[in-house]
Amino acid sequence: MIPVLDLVQVSALPDAERELGQLARRHPVIRTRQADGVEAWTVLDAALTRRLLGDSRLSNDLHTHAPSAAQTPDAPIVLFEQDNPDHARYRRLVSAAFASRTVRKLEPRLVDIARGILGRLPREGTVDLIEAFANPFPLEVICELLGVPLADREVFHTRVKNMDSPSAPVREAAKDAFAAYCANLVEAKRAEPTEDLLSELVTAELDDGSALTREELVGFSSVLLFAGHVTTAYVIASALLELLTHEEQLAGLRADPALAAAAAEEALRFRGSLLSTTNRVALSDVEAGGVVIREGELVRFLLSAANRDPALREDPHAFDISRSTSAHLGFGHGPHFCLGHQLARQEIRVALTEVLASFPVLELAVAPGSLRWRSSDFLRGLAELPVRYAA
Repeated sequence: MIPVLDLVQVSALPDAERELGQLARRHPVIRTRQADGVEAWTVLDAALTRRLLGDSRLSNDLHTHAPSAAQTPDAPIVLFEQDNPDHARYRRLVSAAFASRTVRKLEPRLVDIARGILGRLPREGTVDLIEAFANPFPLEVICELLGVPLADREVFHTRVKNMDSPSAPVREAAKDAFAAYCANLVEAKRAEPTEDLLSELVTAELDDGSALTREELVGFSSVLLFAGHVTTAYVIASALLELLTHEEQLAGLRADPALAAAAAEEALRFRGSLLSTTNRVALSDVEAGGVVIREGELVRFLLSAANRDPALREDPHAFDISRSTSAHLGFGHGPHFCLGHQLARQEIRVALTEVLASFPVLELAVAPGSLRWRSSDFLRGLAELPVRYAA
């Protein structure tokens, strides 16, 4: 019998990844229930995930093929909601801005941002490291990429924070205000480009003369905020948690900061911020893992389970930065592989390096088992990370 898993319930479990990984060994494909009560076929097996994430029979464009299941049916379609050829065109226009050489040039600024945030903390004390650093660090990086003027950044941060409010009216108002701000920012960059990623995108053209529309630029800003802020913040926090609960590996990283890149990869594999992908819809019948996904049915991929597949890593439930590999699925796979993976990797590496360099004394302020995890059908992240530290 194929089990039905409640994603919101499982996301709040302290060791959800282990349970999902073990479930994946028994059932490569299951049914899951989402926050809105909708059920979908869900792929857990790593090899099957790699194969099907590149299968053109599974469409990301719910607006066209399953409008009743689209999360924002009235909003402009964004990058991860497109199929080819639209997706390929959009991706070509934005990919140059995320080229590895471009990202490498950002590193000195990333270091400055991290040190500035950490330097504003008292010399010692107890703090929620998510609130104090893991959230503001990637958010400030997004402000840099979008070219948000310094005078606007406090308001920008407040609106982003309100988008995570428990109050639905506050959330919706903040989302509307953010979209309006991004629309104005796009027009400002069009009128007077500056040295930032958004200005590059405003002026980017393909050989055929096509460019991103205003709606696409606003949609990209929204995606960048989510994909470049929330997910990166969650991985930074979970990476620090694992290091603080694995003392030998923490000591090894302190002794050799060059291990930060391997620590980032292991954190992405071991407890990445994407519990699952968004939904796709089957355009025709698809056989997968012993089941038949019928045309019109929803499909998603449980990346947290796939990353605990023994085919990717022997003893997959052990956190070990000395054997890190980039062969995980933390950034997805196939045509929709995360465009910002180089930037995210660099941010995580810089964050780990600078936190440990700033605080020779760093330890959890609570028992690991008492930490709370956020409830979500999509993301996986800590709600808080209380630590004691001394500079």
